[in-house]
Amino acid sequence: MKFRFALLGSLAFPATAAAQATASSVSTDDSASAAMADATRDRDVRREVPIVAYTYGAAGSSAKTIGVQAYGLGLAARGQDGVVGGGGAVWGSPFDRLTIIVDGQRNLARDFSPSAAAVVRLYGDGRRGITLGALGKLKIDGFGKGPGGDEVESEIEIGGLMSLAAAGWHLDANAIAGRGLGDEGEMDGEGRLRLGRDIGSWARLGIDGQMRVRMAGPLTLANGRSWDFAAGPQFLAYASNFFGAVTAGPTTMGLMSENVGWTAMLSVGGTTF
Repeated sequence: MKFRFALLGSLAFPATAAAQATASSVSTDDSASAAMADATRDRDVRREVPIVAYTYGAAGSSAKTIGVQAYGLGLAARGQDGVVGGGGAVWGSPFDRLTIIVDGQRNLARDFSPSAAAVVRLYGDGRRGITLGALGKLKIDGFGKGPGGDEVESEIEIGGLMSLAAAGWHLDANAIAGRGLGDEGEMDGEGRLRLGRDIGSWARLGIDGQMRVRMAGPLTLANGRSWDFAAGPQFLAYASNFFGAVTAGPTTMGLMSENVGWTAMLSVGGTTF
């Protein structure tokens, strides 16, 4: 009888252990699936777009995310012809904290202006509270410049980025310095600011703008000033992985006089999660 009980016990133990292991595996799989689902739900297309019009977000985009954007630009001002431009951007994050952005456009100065930028998140997660980041960028403002028509105007920019998200409000601020790679030693300082408020679960309303000041080299810009700006209200709408935005307002960028003109930008795009 004792042998029979021992035998039954020895047979029952592996079965119990197997059942416990199966339950543990199922529990682990369920936890992993739940964590993945939570991470997917926590991703929001509003946070995956590193720049809509003027101002960069400090968080960039999430790891393994790819996004595309197409946009149109328009400028109207007294005393000069209107300008219509536009372009597109592609961005991606090969790993956490780094976002690469490649952009090409016909800008308001009627030049083809490609650029490549890197946003590095240094602190925070971009979802709540303060997020800090850094920007490095190489841009080309035109080809065939100069007396001989054989110059390329290029510039390197570096900057600090800050974002704040709390109670449905979102603030992005950039401080950027740029230096031209030509012989004139041009140096610019830029400030960019975006403030927005979420409206329900599908839209955000706010303002977006930038101001630039020439600090070294030829101090007078084409508009006759040593500074220029562009700013205005911004409406951002989104659904699932897609978004659209309209930004419009006064500007002195791209002007050939000291007048103040009006500019508008229409953007559409999407991201992968």
